[in-house]
Amino acid sequence: MEQPVENKKKKVVRRRPKKKPTDDTPDPTSSKKFLQISKLIRTIKPVTINGSPTQTIVDQIKLKQTNDPEYFKKYKNNARLSNLQKYLLEFLEQQPDSTIYISMCIKPSDPDFPFDLDNLQLNLSIPGKYPDKLNKPKIVVLNDEIPRGFAINIETGFKQIVDINQGLKHEEIELVQGTGLLSMILTLDKYLEVFLKQQKRETFKFVKTIKKSSPVPVATKEVEKKKTPVTTVKREESPKVTPEITRIRDSLIEELVNKLGDYIKVFKKSTSGDTLYKITLPIFNTSDSIPALWKSNQQVDLMVSIPINYPQQKVKLSFPNNFNSNLILKYHQQQEQFELVQITKQYRRLETNFINNFSKFEFNTNNLIMILNWLTNNIGQFCLGELEFKQWINNIEKLNLAS
Repeated sequence: MEQPVENKKKKVVRRRPKKKPTDDTPDPTSSKKFLQISKLIRTIKPVTINGSPTQTIVDQIKLKQTNDPEYFKKYKNNARLSNLQKYLLEFLEQQPDSTIYISMCIKPSDPDFPFDLDNLQLNLSIPGKYPDKLNKPKIVVLNDEIPRGFAINIETGFKQIVDINQGLKHEEIELVQGTGLLSMILTLDKYLEVFLKQQKRETFKFVKTIKKSSPVPVATKEVEKKKTPVTTVKREESPKVTPEITRIRDSLIEELVNKLGDYIKVFKKSTSGDTLYKITLPIFNTSDSIPALWKSNQQVDLMVSIPINYPQQKVKLSFPNNFNSNLILKYHQQQEQFELVQITKQYRRLETNFINNFSKFEFNTNNLIMILNWLTNNIGQFCLGELEFKQWINNIEKLNLAS
């Protein structure tokens, strides 16, 4: 009678091989890619992931968990996972070969950092096959106050760091805190001053002024690649500037810098002699014509280019590359993706209106302070469409005639 009992026990033991399917299915939370990204975003809080603000991502994950409490329980240690980690796991599972884009701001850690840079803003792209050696992460510098030539130096420096992370030896650069994505970003921070002090890389931007007269874009690029022809073209097109014009320009700029103080910063001086300034205009009134985001921000950043022969040639305006985009992310994090796209289009139109209206408006003065003061007091009107702006100008002229 004891024999059958022993046989039954043996049958129970044979159930152990059921572990095999688990062994064949890798745990996504233990993959090198997931662990490295997790370590990075725990240390440096991202601004966006794959173009979506992190708060939007968090809200979406919370909603999924509310609708289906079991949704993320398939992942190991799910209770310890952050909402961003859950998003990453879902993304890696559904789109394993897709690149992950993470934008972030890095405050230089060196207390003696010599450059006027509050944060390095960058976008990190992590290929789908990372950490395969042929699929290397890359960065794009987003700061509008860093000239493109220096931004390229930073991006190239990161490429060197990636190579070192993969085993390439370098005499001057040493990785910080081991290896991996966080290590590479921290190493970039450590050597940021070194990269910024390198000679500025030449870019196609040096010859943008000749695009209008160049009928064939390809021919333009061929000229840009050679230093001597570029210099020759610029010398031929440089306006003749008399000592009197130089004196007037210097005097007007000196007054502008002295009056604006912290509201103005030199962005760059071009080889043609033009000077580009970043100027902050405060928002004083609450007119309905002023864009809502600008009122919320209480100020507007502008890039002001003062030609070498000013006031013979007019001042030009533009917006920092990411100014309005950053405001949209800051004040509209809760919006759906479609609404964000619509808001972005709206502010691009406002930028175009503002720049076009400024270029056409006659301020009847060369005084830069007076021009910017007028612009500040009428900032909403300069956002109007072409017809509305013309009507506003006509109204001003009528009032002037009446007075």
